[in-house]
Amino acid sequence: MIVLAEKYFPATVACQVHKIAPVIKKKLTEEQMRLYKETTFDPLLDIYLVFNGQLLHHFLSREVVDANPDIISFNIIRKKVTFSYEDFNLITGLWPTKETVERETSGERVRELILGPKNPNRKDSSCKDVEIAFENFNFTNDQDAVKVALTLFIETMMIGKDKKTQFVSNIFGIFDDHDVFVHYDWSSLFYGRTLNSMKTIMRGKNEAYDSKKAKGDHYASHYCTK
Repeated sequence: MIVLAEKYFPATVACQVHKIAPVIKKKLTEEQMRLYKETTFDPLLDIYLVFNGQLLHHFLSREVVDANPDIISFNIIRKKVTFSYEDFNLITGLWPTKETVERETSGERVRELILGPKNPNRKDSSCKDVEIAFENFNFTNDQDAVKVALTLFIETMMIGKDKKTQFVSNIFGIFDDHDVFVHYDWSSLFYGRTLNSMKTIMRGKNEAYDSKKAKGDHYASHYCTK
């Protein structure tokens, strides 16, 4: 979404961040937390993010066209500033693996463990449903506890899903297959989602601002990013 300089507009930006880390830390035992810390996602569990919506809006308003579709660039103080895949990996530490393990996985075992058998007459579970089940479940297997914790972290924080939306149980299958999980290209998945969100989140916002500005000189647009 490229915004012309004469079309810049004020906005209040919120960030959909779910505080799942405290839930995971409270639930996992010392041994389970040790196993969690051996995974790729350990450093991210303790990151404290301070979201600056005004700064993000400032950057997004100044996006410039770039020939490379895999990056996003901005005009900041008359200089081209670029955010790339390498920048994303430096920040998150989620560097791609040298090789991936391609095979079909199933999340049914772990899904049924935590949520019970599927009921055809009941709607699919939401992220909040899985979070509650995780908090209340009495795990007898440390590996299973970590698998559910990791899946929750991915679904609610990294992917940024609303807690009311459907939980994608297929991710259970990735964590239930150790080789697939260890060699999974998480960095490409999350960077792709981040880049797509940054490039599309402003769509329609300028038009919405123009149509509502007549209500008052101090009107500011509002939107939420993931």
